[in-house]
Amino acid sequence: MSETHQRNFIEKKINLKSNRVFLLKFIEFKNGCFVSISEDLCKIGGIHVSVASNNRTQSARVIPNIRDPIFTKTLSEKISLMINGIVITNFNNKNPMSLSEMQEIMNEVLKLLEAKTSD
Repeated sequence: MSETHQRNFIEKKINLKSNRVFLLKFIEFKNGCFVSISEDLCKIGGIHVSVASNNRTQSARVIPNIRDPIFTKTLSEKISLMINGIVITNFNNKNPMSLSEMQEIMNEVLKLLEAKTSD
């Protein structure tokens, strides 16, 4: 996996075991972050916004992801709770994902966040 770091910006290529390739872009702000995950090409897809406060999240689907809406919501809310802030999540995929593919992507995002919080 290749990675680009610039202070508050990380770009990473995620190669799944199923040979699908996703591009992860992470932009960090003082009160939250923007996470974009897209398959093969950098595209806008389903957008979900989550805000964490008092160990709870409030979420809004801005643009629905027709293939994997639950994954997009879960990812957004999980990140929001981890950073205790606002998260805007963009997710674009060509075909529906399997549970193992979702887990691989989630693990890569969580690793990235854990590395950011340990800095």
